[in-house]
Amino acid sequence: MQRREFLKFTGGYATLAGLGSLGIPMDLFAGSTSSLTGYKALVVLLQHGGNDSLNMMIPSGTDVKKGYNNYASIRTSLAVANNDLTAGLSSSSSKLTLSSNPYVLNDSIRQAYTKGLYRHSTIDGLATNGVMPEFAHLVNQGKVAMVANTGNLIQPTTKAEVDAKTATLPPYLYAHDNQRKLLYNGEASKLNRAGWAGLLADQWTGINGSSVYGINISVRGVTHLLYGENTTPLIVNPSGPTKYNGIQRNVYDTWLAINQSEKFSSLYNKLRTNSFAVQDTLVTDWTTNAPTFSSTNAYGGELFSLPSKSTLSIANSDNLNASLLQQFKAVAKLASIGKNSGLKRQIFYVAHGGYDTHSNQTQTHALRLRELSLALGDFQLALSDMGMENEVTTFNMSDFGRSVGNNGDGTDHAWGAHHFVVGGAVTGGLYGTLPDLTLSGEDDASNKGRLIPTTSMSQYLGTIVKWFGADEATLNGLFPERANFTQKDLGFMG
Repeated sequence: MQRREFLKFTGGYATLAGLGSLGIPMDLFAGSTSSLTGYKALVVLLQHGGNDSLNMMIPSGTDVKKGYNNYASIRTSLAVANNDLTAGLSSSSSKLTLSSNPYVLNDSIRQAYTKGLYRHSTIDGLATNGVMPEFAHLVNQGKVAMVANTGNLIQPTTKAEVDAKTATLPPYLYAHDNQRKLLYNGEASKLNRAGWAGLLADQWTGINGSSVYGINISVRGVTHLLYGENTTPLIVNPSGPTKYNGIQRNVYDTWLAINQSEKFSSLYNKLRTNSFAVQDTLVTDWTTNAPTFSSTNAYGGELFSLPSKSTLSIANSDNLNASLLQQFKAVAKLASIGKNSGLKRQIFYVAHGGYDTHSNQTQTHALRLRELSLALGDFQLALSDMGMENEVTTFNMSDFGRSVGNNGDGTDHAWGAHHFVVGGAVTGGLYGTLPDLTLSGEDDASNKGRLIPTTSMSQYLGTIVKWFGADEATLNGLFPERANFTQKDLGFMG
Protein backbone atom coordinates (compact mmCIF):
# COMPACT_ATOMS: atom_id res chain seq x y z
CA MET A 1 0.00 0.00 0.00
CA GLN A 2 1.34 3.43 -0.94
CA ARG A 3 1.49 6.24 1.62
CA ARG A 4 -0.97 8.36 -0.39
CA GLU A 5 -3.46 5.47 -0.39
CA PHE A 6 -3.06 5.10 3.35
CA LEU A 7 -3.82 8.78 3.90
CA LYS A 8 -6.93 8.54 1.76
CA PHE A 9 -8.07 5.49 3.72
CA THR A 10 -7.61 7.20 7.08
CA GLY A 11 -9.22 10.44 5.93
CA GLY A 12 -5.99 12.40 6.33
CA TYR A 13 -5.81 12.09 10.10
CA ALA A 14 -2.55 10.12 9.91
CA THR A 15 -0.89 13.19 8.49
CA LEU A 16 -1.01 14.88 11.87
CA ALA A 17 2.11 13.55 13.52
CA GLY A 18 3.93 12.81 10.30
CA LEU A 19 7.27 11.18 9.96
CA GLY A 20 8.76 13.64 12.46
CA SER A 21 7.03 11.65 15.21
CA LEU A 22 9.12 8.63 14.23
CA GLY A 23 12.24 10.26 15.59
CA ILE A 24 13.83 11.68 12.43
CA PRO A 25 15.97 14.65 13.59
CA MET A 26 15.52 18.07 12.00
CA ASP A 27 17.41 21.31 12.61
CA LEU A 28 17.27 23.37 9.44
CA PHE A 29 17.88 26.92 10.55
CA ALA A 30 19.16 26.77 14.13
CA GLY A 31 16.48 29.27 15.19
CA SER A 32 15.19 29.56 18.74
CA THR A 33 11.67 28.97 20.09
CA SER A 34 12.41 30.11 23.62
CA SER A 35 10.62 33.45 23.17
CA LEU A 36 7.36 31.98 21.85
CA THR A 37 4.69 32.69 24.44
CA GLY A 38 0.93 32.98 24.35
CA TYR A 39 -1.16 31.89 21.36
CA LYS A 40 -0.89 33.06 17.75
CA ALA A 41 -2.38 31.70 14.54
CA LEU A 42 -1.99 32.42 10.84
CA VAL A 43 -4.75 31.80 8.33
CA VAL A 44 -3.43 31.39 4.78
CA LEU A 45 -6.14 32.10 2.21
CA LEU A 46 -5.36 30.90 -1.32
CA GLN A 47 -7.38 32.57 -4.06
CA HIS A 48 -7.01 29.77 -6.56
CA GLY A 49 -6.51 30.74 -10.20
CA GLY A 50 -4.98 34.23 -10.07
CA ASN A 51 -7.03 36.95 -8.40
CA ASP A 52 -7.66 40.18 -10.34
CA SER A 53 -6.59 42.40 -7.47
CA LEU A 54 -6.97 45.55 -9.58
CA ASN A 55 -10.74 45.08 -9.56
CA MET A 56 -10.76 44.18 -5.87
CA MET A 57 -8.42 46.89 -4.53
CA ILE A 58 -8.98 49.52 -7.18
CA PRO A 59 -6.54 52.29 -8.13
CA SER A 60 -8.29 55.42 -6.90
CA GLY A 61 -5.66 58.17 -6.80
CA THR A 62 -4.99 61.04 -9.18
CA ASP A 63 -1.47 60.10 -10.31
CA VAL A 64 -1.28 60.13 -14.12
CA LYS A 65 0.34 56.68 -14.30
CA LYS A 66 -0.79 54.99 -11.09
CA GLY A 67 -4.24 56.47 -10.59
CA TYR A 68 -7.84 55.84 -11.50
CA ASN A 69 -7.98 57.54 -14.89
CA ASN A 70 -5.15 55.44 -16.30
CA TYR A 71 -6.69 52.28 -14.89
CA ALA A 72 -10.13 53.07 -16.34
CA SER A 73 -8.79 53.99 -19.78
CA ILE A 74 -6.98 50.64 -20.02
CA ARG A 75 -9.63 48.44 -18.41
CA THR A 76 -12.46 50.05 -20.43
CA SER A 77 -15.61 47.90 -20.05
CA LEU A 78 -14.19 45.98 -17.06
CA ALA A 79 -13.30 49.11 -15.07
CA VAL A 80 -15.12 49.70 -11.79
CA ALA A 81 -16.88 53.07 -11.96
CA ASN A 82 -15.44 55.94 -9.93
CA ASN A 83 -18.64 56.25 -7.88
CA ASP A 84 -18.09 56.55 -4.15
CA LEU A 85 -20.50 54.19 -2.35
CA THR A 86 -19.15 54.83 1.14
CA ALA A 87 -22.20 56.84 2.20
CA GLY A 88 -24.31 53.72 1.65
CA LEU A 89 -22.68 51.88 4.54
CA SER A 90 -24.37 52.06 7.92
CA SER A 91 -21.80 51.16 10.52
CA SER A 92 -20.61 51.65 14.08
CA SER A 93 -17.04 51.41 15.28
CA SER A 94 -17.35 47.67 15.89
CA LYS A 95 -20.16 46.25 13.78
CA LEU A 96 -21.28 46.70 10.21
CA THR A 97 -25.02 46.58 9.69
CA LEU A 98 -26.64 46.47 6.29
CA SER A 99 -30.35 47.21 6.18
CA SER A 100 -30.00 47.77 2.46
CA ASN A 101 -27.36 46.80 -0.06
CA PRO A 102 -25.44 49.73 -1.51
CA TYR A 103 -23.68 47.49 -4.02
CA VAL A 104 -26.85 46.22 -5.71
CA LEU A 105 -27.94 47.67 -9.03
CA ASN A 106 -31.02 46.41 -10.85
CA ASP A 107 -30.78 42.96 -9.24
CA SER A 108 -27.61 42.14 -11.18
CA ILE A 109 -24.31 41.13 -9.64
CA ARG A 110 -22.68 41.93 -12.98
CA GLN A 111 -23.74 45.56 -12.77
CA ALA A 112 -22.98 45.75 -9.06
CA TYR A 113 -19.40 44.59 -9.76
CA THR A 114 -18.62 47.72 -11.76
CA LYS A 115 -21.09 50.07 -10.07
CA GLY A 116 -18.68 51.80 -7.70
CA LEU A 117 -16.16 51.62 -4.89
CA TYR A 118 -15.58 52.35 -1.23
CA ARG A 119 -12.93 54.96 -0.48
CA HIS A 120 -10.90 54.82 2.71
CA SER A 121 -9.65 57.81 4.64
CA THR A 122 -6.59 55.87 5.85
CA ILE A 123 -5.54 54.59 2.42
CA ASP A 124 -4.61 56.98 -0.36
CA GLY A 125 -4.47 55.27 -3.71
CA LEU A 126 -6.57 52.10 -3.40
CA ALA A 127 -10.31 51.63 -2.84
CA THR A 128 -12.49 48.54 -2.33
CA ASN A 129 -14.92 47.07 -4.86
CA GLY A 130 -18.55 47.89 -4.10
CA VAL A 131 -19.54 44.22 -3.71
CA MET A 132 -17.31 43.96 -0.61
CA PRO A 133 -18.89 46.10 2.13
CA GLU A 134 -17.74 43.79 4.96
CA PHE A 135 -14.14 43.97 3.76
CA ALA A 136 -14.43 47.74 3.32
CA HIS A 137 -15.65 48.05 6.90
CA LEU A 138 -12.60 46.13 8.17
CA VAL A 139 -10.38 48.51 6.18
CA ASN A 140 -12.13 51.50 7.76
CA GLN A 141 -11.56 49.96 11.21
CA GLY A 142 -7.81 49.90 10.53
CA LYS A 143 -7.68 46.09 10.50
CA VAL A 144 -6.50 45.65 6.90
CA ALA A 145 -3.11 46.27 5.35
CA MET A 146 -3.14 46.55 1.56
CA VAL A 147 0.26 45.55 0.22
CA ALA A 148 0.78 46.88 -3.29
CA ASN A 149 2.17 45.07 -6.33
CA THR A 150 3.57 41.97 -4.64
CA GLY A 151 4.59 38.70 -6.29
CA ASN A 152 7.14 35.94 -6.71
CA LEU A 153 10.42 37.81 -7.13
CA ILE A 154 13.97 36.55 -6.70
CA GLN A 155 15.60 39.98 -6.51
CA PRO A 156 14.69 43.57 -7.38
CA THR A 157 13.88 43.58 -11.10
CA THR A 158 13.41 46.38 -13.61
CA LYS A 159 11.68 46.55 -16.97
CA ALA A 160 15.01 47.30 -18.62
CA GLU A 161 16.37 43.99 -17.28
CA VAL A 162 13.25 42.11 -18.40
CA ASP A 163 13.40 43.64 -21.88
CA ALA A 164 17.11 42.91 -22.20
CA LYS A 165 16.53 39.35 -20.94
CA THR A 166 19.12 39.85 -18.22
CA ALA A 167 16.64 39.60 -15.34
CA THR A 168 16.67 36.54 -13.09
CA LEU A 169 13.04 35.49 -13.24
CA PRO A 170 11.01 32.86 -11.36
CA PRO A 171 10.74 29.64 -13.38
CA TYR A 172 7.63 29.14 -15.53
CA LEU A 173 6.33 32.64 -14.97
CA TYR A 174 2.55 32.94 -15.57
CA ALA A 175 1.99 29.16 -15.13
CA HIS A 176 -0.58 28.33 -12.44
CA ASP A 177 0.85 25.22 -10.78
CA ASN A 178 4.44 26.39 -10.77
CA GLN A 179 3.73 29.85 -9.42
CA ARG A 180 1.57 28.40 -6.63
CA LYS A 181 4.37 25.98 -5.79
CA LEU A 182 6.79 28.90 -5.45
CA LEU A 183 4.35 30.67 -3.12
CA TYR A 184 4.22 27.56 -0.98
CA ASN A 185 7.99 27.11 -1.07
CA GLY A 186 8.78 30.65 0.08
CA GLU A 187 11.60 30.74 -2.45
CA ALA A 188 10.86 32.10 -5.92
CA SER A 189 13.71 30.26 -7.64
CA LYS A 190 13.12 26.69 -6.43
CA LEU A 191 10.33 24.30 -7.35
CA ASN A 192 11.82 21.32 -5.50
CA ARG A 193 11.47 22.50 -1.92
CA ALA A 194 9.20 21.68 0.99
CA GLY A 195 6.53 24.21 1.95
CA TRP A 196 7.59 27.10 4.17
CA ALA A 197 4.87 26.32 6.74
CA GLY A 198 5.97 22.68 6.76
CA LEU A 199 9.60 23.70 7.22
CA LEU A 200 8.57 25.94 10.10
CA ALA A 201 6.81 22.98 11.69
CA ASP A 202 10.03 20.98 11.24
CA GLN A 203 11.93 23.72 13.01
CA TRP A 204 9.37 24.17 15.79
CA THR A 205 8.75 20.49 16.51
CA GLY A 206 7.38 20.21 20.03
CA ILE A 207 6.29 23.84 20.33
CA ASN A 208 2.74 22.64 21.01
CA GLY A 209 3.89 19.93 23.37
CA SER A 210 2.34 16.51 22.95
CA SER A 211 -0.95 17.83 21.57
CA VAL A 212 -2.41 15.84 18.70
CA TYR A 213 -3.09 19.05 16.77
CA GLY A 214 0.44 20.05 15.82
CA ILE A 215 1.12 23.34 14.03
CA ASN A 216 -0.33 22.96 10.52
CA ILE A 217 -3.99 22.28 9.71
CA SER A 218 -5.76 22.35 6.35
CA VAL A 219 -9.52 22.63 6.02
CA ARG A 220 -9.29 22.45 2.22
CA GLY A 221 -7.49 19.20 1.46
CA VAL A 222 -3.85 18.46 0.74
CA THR A 223 -1.55 21.41 0.08
CA HIS A 224 2.21 21.42 -0.47
CA LEU A 225 2.48 24.51 1.74
CA LEU A 226 2.01 22.54 4.97
CA TYR A 227 4.38 19.66 4.24
CA GLY A 228 7.90 19.84 5.61
CA GLU A 229 10.82 17.46 5.34
CA ASN A 230 9.79 15.58 8.48
CA THR A 231 6.32 16.84 9.36
CA THR A 232 2.92 16.68 7.73
CA PRO A 233 -0.34 18.47 8.51
CA LEU A 234 -3.66 17.56 9.99
CA ILE A 235 -6.39 17.63 7.33
CA VAL A 236 -9.92 18.35 8.56
CA ASN A 237 -13.21 18.39 6.70
CA PRO A 238 -14.73 21.85 7.26
CA SER A 239 -18.11 20.28 8.05
CA GLY A 240 -16.52 18.44 10.96
CA PRO A 241 -14.70 15.17 11.63
CA THR A 242 -16.33 11.75 11.66
CA LYS A 243 -15.22 8.86 13.80
CA TYR A 244 -14.38 5.47 12.35
CA ASN A 245 -16.32 2.77 14.16
CA GLY A 246 -14.96 -0.51 15.46
CA ILE A 247 -15.87 -2.45 12.34
CA GLN A 248 -14.01 -0.01 10.10
CA ARG A 249 -10.95 -0.21 12.32
CA ASN A 250 -11.00 -4.00 12.34
CA VAL A 251 -11.27 -4.06 8.55
CA TYR A 252 -8.26 -1.77 8.34
CA ASP A 253 -6.24 -3.98 10.73
CA THR A 254 -7.03 -7.07 8.69
CA TRP A 255 -6.21 -5.38 5.40
CA LEU A 256 -2.91 -3.99 6.68
CA ALA A 257 -1.77 -7.42 7.87
CA ILE A 258 -2.08 -9.00 4.42
CA ASN A 259 1.23 -9.46 2.57
CA GLN A 260 3.08 -6.64 4.32
CA SER A 261 6.67 -6.77 5.49
CA GLU A 262 7.51 -6.38 9.16
CA LYS A 263 9.15 -3.00 8.51
CA PHE A 264 6.17 -1.76 6.54
CA SER A 265 3.71 -2.93 9.20
CA SER A 266 5.73 -1.32 11.99
CA LEU A 267 5.84 2.03 10.20
CA TYR A 268 2.17 2.13 9.30
CA ASN A 269 1.03 0.78 12.64
CA LYS A 270 2.62 3.84 14.20
CA LEU A 271 0.89 6.09 11.71
CA ARG A 272 -2.40 4.26 12.21
CA THR A 273 -2.17 4.64 15.99
CA ASN A 274 -1.56 8.35 15.60
CA SER A 275 -4.39 8.65 13.09
CA PHE A 276 -7.02 7.05 15.29
CA ALA A 277 -5.82 8.95 18.38
CA VAL A 278 -6.13 12.23 16.51
CA GLN A 279 -9.51 11.21 15.18
CA ASP A 280 -10.89 10.43 18.63
CA THR A 281 -9.58 13.68 20.11
CA LEU A 282 -10.78 15.81 17.23
CA VAL A 283 -14.31 14.38 17.30
CA THR A 284 -14.54 14.93 21.06
CA ASP A 285 -13.24 18.50 20.89
CA TRP A 286 -15.43 19.35 17.90
CA THR A 287 -18.60 18.15 19.60
CA THR A 288 -17.94 19.27 23.19
CA ASN A 289 -15.27 21.98 23.26
CA ALA A 290 -15.90 24.04 20.12
CA PRO A 291 -17.25 27.56 20.70
CA THR A 292 -20.60 29.06 19.81
CA PHE A 293 -20.78 32.62 18.49
CA SER A 294 -23.03 35.28 19.96
CA SER A 295 -22.69 37.85 17.19
CA THR A 296 -24.83 38.01 14.09
CA ASN A 297 -23.62 38.85 10.62
CA ALA A 298 -24.13 42.19 8.88
CA TYR A 299 -27.67 41.13 7.92
CA GLY A 300 -28.74 39.97 11.39
CA GLY A 301 -28.35 36.28 10.61
CA GLU A 302 -26.27 33.56 12.24
CA LEU A 303 -22.53 33.87 11.75
CA PHE A 304 -21.16 31.80 8.86
CA SER A 305 -24.59 31.36 7.34
CA LEU A 306 -25.13 32.41 3.74
CA PRO A 307 -27.71 35.22 3.56
CA SER A 308 -30.63 34.47 1.29
CA LYS A 309 -30.82 35.90 -2.20
CA SER A 310 -33.77 38.03 -1.13
CA THR A 311 -31.76 39.41 1.81
CA LEU A 312 -28.86 40.19 -0.50
CA SER A 313 -31.24 41.49 -3.19
CA ILE A 314 -29.52 39.56 -5.94
CA ALA A 315 -31.09 37.76 -8.86
CA ASN A 316 -31.88 34.05 -8.85
CA SER A 317 -29.18 33.47 -11.46
CA ASP A 318 -26.48 34.77 -9.09
CA ASN A 319 -25.47 31.73 -7.06
CA LEU A 320 -23.24 32.35 -4.07
CA ASN A 321 -21.40 29.40 -2.53
CA ALA A 322 -21.07 28.83 1.22
CA SER A 323 -17.83 26.81 1.01
CA LEU A 324 -15.52 29.63 2.14
CA LEU A 325 -17.85 30.56 5.01
CA GLN A 326 -17.75 26.95 6.21
CA GLN A 327 -13.97 26.79 5.98
CA PHE A 328 -13.58 29.92 8.08
CA LYS A 329 -16.13 28.62 10.58
CA ALA A 330 -14.03 25.46 10.96
CA VAL A 331 -10.88 27.54 11.45
CA ALA A 332 -12.60 29.64 14.13
CA LYS A 333 -13.58 26.47 16.00
CA LEU A 334 -10.16 24.89 15.68
CA ALA A 335 -8.34 28.07 16.74
CA SER A 336 -10.50 28.31 19.85
CA ILE A 337 -9.86 24.66 20.68
CA GLY A 338 -6.14 25.16 20.08
CA LYS A 339 -5.85 28.20 22.31
CA ASN A 340 -7.92 26.66 25.09
CA SER A 341 -5.79 23.50 24.86
CA GLY A 342 -2.68 25.53 25.61
CA LEU A 343 -1.18 25.47 22.14
CA LYS A 344 1.23 28.24 21.17
CA ARG A 345 1.25 28.36 17.37
CA GLN A 346 -1.03 27.17 14.56
CA ILE A 347 -1.20 27.74 10.80
CA PHE A 348 -4.50 27.13 8.99
CA TYR A 349 -5.00 26.75 5.25
CA VAL A 350 -8.21 27.71 3.44
CA ALA A 351 -8.77 28.00 -0.30
CA HIS A 352 -11.29 29.70 -2.56
CA GLY A 353 -11.54 28.70 -6.22
CA GLY A 354 -12.78 30.40 -9.36
CA TYR A 355 -10.30 33.25 -9.84
CA ASP A 356 -8.99 32.31 -13.30
CA THR A 357 -11.11 34.95 -15.01
CA HIS A 358 -10.17 34.80 -18.68
CA SER A 359 -13.85 35.26 -19.52
CA ASN A 360 -17.18 36.14 -17.92
CA GLN A 361 -15.29 38.15 -15.30
CA THR A 362 -18.10 40.52 -14.36
CA GLN A 363 -20.16 37.53 -13.22
CA THR A 364 -17.54 35.12 -11.87
CA HIS A 365 -15.22 37.54 -10.10
CA ALA A 366 -18.14 39.47 -8.61
CA LEU A 367 -19.51 36.32 -6.95
CA ARG A 368 -16.09 35.30 -5.64
CA LEU A 369 -15.47 38.76 -4.13
CA ARG A 370 -18.92 38.76 -2.56
CA GLU A 371 -18.27 35.35 -0.96
CA LEU A 372 -14.84 36.49 0.21
CA SER A 373 -16.17 39.64 1.84
CA LEU A 374 -18.92 37.75 3.68
CA ALA A 375 -16.44 35.15 4.98
CA LEU A 376 -13.81 37.65 6.15
CA GLY A 377 -16.47 39.77 7.86
CA ASP A 378 -17.98 36.84 9.74
CA PHE A 379 -14.58 35.44 10.69
CA GLN A 380 -13.47 38.69 12.31
CA LEU A 381 -16.76 38.90 14.22
CA ALA A 382 -16.23 35.34 15.47
CA LEU A 383 -12.68 36.15 16.57
CA SER A 384 -14.01 39.20 18.42
CA ASP A 385 -16.59 37.01 20.17
CA MET A 386 -13.77 34.74 21.36
CA GLY A 387 -11.42 37.57 22.32
CA MET A 388 -8.89 36.39 19.73
CA GLU A 389 -8.76 39.25 17.20
CA ASN A 390 -5.23 40.22 18.14
CA GLU A 391 -3.99 36.63 18.07
CA VAL A 392 -5.13 35.53 14.58
CA THR A 393 -3.89 37.09 11.35
CA THR A 394 -5.38 36.23 7.93
CA PHE A 395 -3.58 36.94 4.67
CA ASN A 396 -4.09 36.09 1.02
CA MET A 397 -1.96 34.51 -1.66
CA SER A 398 -2.91 33.83 -5.28
CA ASP A 399 -1.20 32.21 -8.26
CA PHE A 400 -0.38 35.63 -9.73
CA GLY A 401 -2.08 38.90 -10.63
CA ARG A 402 -4.07 39.57 -13.79
CA SER A 403 -3.21 41.79 -16.73
CA VAL A 404 -4.16 45.47 -16.55
CA GLY A 405 -5.49 45.22 -20.09
CA ASN A 406 -8.63 43.21 -20.70
CA ASN A 407 -9.27 40.66 -23.43
CA GLY A 408 -12.86 41.74 -24.03
CA ASP A 409 -14.54 39.58 -21.38
CA GLY A 410 -11.84 39.02 -18.80
CA THR A 411 -8.17 39.38 -17.95
CA ASP A 412 -5.12 37.19 -18.53
CA HIS A 413 -2.30 35.70 -16.48
CA ALA A 414 0.13 38.30 -15.20
CA TRP A 415 2.57 38.75 -12.31
CA GLY A 416 2.41 41.39 -9.56
CA ALA A 417 -0.81 41.90 -7.57
CA HIS A 418 -2.14 43.76 -4.55
CA HIS A 419 -2.44 41.62 -1.40
CA PHE A 420 -4.23 42.05 1.92
CA VAL A 421 -3.56 41.16 5.56
CA VAL A 422 -6.40 41.23 8.11
CA GLY A 423 -6.42 41.13 11.92
CA GLY A 424 -6.37 43.02 15.16
CA ALA A 425 -2.55 42.96 15.23
CA VAL A 426 -2.36 44.53 11.76
CA THR A 427 -1.42 48.19 11.36
CA GLY A 428 -3.89 49.14 8.66
CA GLY A 429 -2.91 51.20 5.66
CA LEU A 430 -1.20 51.01 2.28
CA TYR A 431 2.25 49.43 2.04
CA GLY A 432 4.66 48.98 -0.83
CA THR A 433 4.76 50.91 -4.09
CA LEU A 434 1.81 51.43 -6.40
CA PRO A 435 2.74 50.46 -9.97
CA ASP A 436 2.66 52.37 -13.22
CA LEU A 437 -0.36 50.81 -14.94
CA THR A 438 0.50 52.01 -18.44
CA LEU A 439 0.67 49.29 -21.07
CA SER A 440 4.34 48.85 -22.04
CA GLY A 441 5.11 51.31 -19.23
CA GLU A 442 7.95 51.21 -16.74
CA ASP A 443 6.34 48.42 -14.65
CA ASP A 444 4.97 46.29 -17.50
CA ALA A 445 6.86 43.09 -18.32
CA SER A 446 4.99 42.91 -21.64
CA ASN A 447 2.59 45.07 -23.57
CA LYS A 448 -0.52 43.78 -21.79
CA GLY A 449 0.02 45.20 -18.32
CA ARG A 450 1.76 42.27 -16.66
CA LEU A 451 3.08 44.18 -13.68
CA ILE A 452 6.63 43.55 -12.48
CA PRO A 453 6.35 43.22 -8.68
CA THR A 454 7.95 45.96 -6.62
CA THR A 455 7.55 43.93 -3.40
CA SER A 456 8.56 40.28 -3.14
CA MET A 457 6.60 37.48 -1.53
CA SER A 458 9.64 36.87 0.69
CA GLN A 459 9.24 40.39 2.14
CA TYR A 460 5.48 39.96 2.48
CA LEU A 461 5.63 36.52 4.09
CA GLY A 462 8.69 37.39 6.15
CA THR A 463 6.85 40.32 7.76
CA ILE A 464 3.93 38.08 8.70
CA VAL A 465 5.97 35.15 9.97
CA LYS A 466 8.19 37.51 11.99
CA TRP A 467 5.05 38.61 13.88
CA PHE A 468 4.24 34.92 14.30
CA GLY A 469 7.44 34.59 16.30
CA ALA A 470 10.17 33.47 13.91
CA ASP A 471 13.62 34.88 14.64
CA GLU A 472 16.01 36.13 11.97
CA ALA A 473 17.79 32.81 11.57
CA THR A 474 14.50 31.04 10.97
CA LEU A 475 13.20 33.73 8.61
CA ASN A 476 16.38 33.60 6.55
CA GLY A 477 16.04 29.83 6.29
CA LEU A 478 12.37 29.92 5.30
CA PHE A 479 12.73 32.83 2.86
CA PRO A 480 16.37 32.93 1.74
CA GLU A 481 15.73 35.44 -1.08
CA ARG A 482 14.63 37.97 1.53
CA ALA A 483 18.34 38.78 1.82
CA ASN A 484 18.21 40.28 -1.69
CA PHE A 485 15.92 43.11 -0.57
CA THR A 486 16.86 46.12 1.53
CA GLN A 487 13.57 46.32 3.42
CA LYS A 488 13.06 43.07 5.29
CA ASP A 489 10.04 44.12 7.39
CA LEU A 490 7.28 45.97 5.55
CA GLY A 491 5.92 47.36 8.81
CA PHE A 492 2.25 46.33 8.68
CA MET A 493 2.33 44.02 11.71
CA GLY A 494 2.08 45.71 15.07
